[in-house]
Amino acid sequence: MAKTVMNVRELSQALGVSVPTAYEIANRDSFPSIRVSERRIVIPVAAFNQWLDNQVSEKLGNQI
Repeated sequence: MAKTVMNVRELSQALGVSVPTAYEIANRDSFPSIRVSERRIVIPVAAFNQWLDNQVSEKLGNQI
C-alpha cells in the first residue's frame, strides 16, 4: 500500500533540502501541510505532488 502522507523529514528528502528548510516550507500558508499536533506536521502526498506541479508550471510560465 502506498503512503498517503509524508513527514517533514521525508519532505526534505523529496525536495533535496535540509530539514530546517523543509520545516520552513511546511509552515508556509501556501503549502499543503497539516499540523496534527503541536509537534507533528504531515503532508498529503497527492497535495504535495499538485503543489510541486504548480511550482514548476509557474516557473516555466514565467520563462516563456
